[in-house]
Amino acid sequence: MTKRAALSQQTVRAVAAQVAGHPLDQDRAEANAVALEPILQQLESLRRLPLKDVEPAVVFQPVERGGDD
Repeated sequence: MTKRAALSQQTVRAVAAQVAGHPLDQDRAEANAVALEPILQQLESLRRLPLKDVEPAVVFQPVERGGDD
């Protein structure tokens, strides 16, 4: 996996305008970039964990019941 560049206010502004249709001013975009960057860093660290063959702690397995239980 390649090293990701830090989230910039330009990226936040572009995504807000193009994807969400909601343009942001520079100050608001910078505040969002500052708030989102630690979240992206945490996601990046989770992706590095060796969890390929690990099942989730809770696995839902539906049970069929017969009759009027």
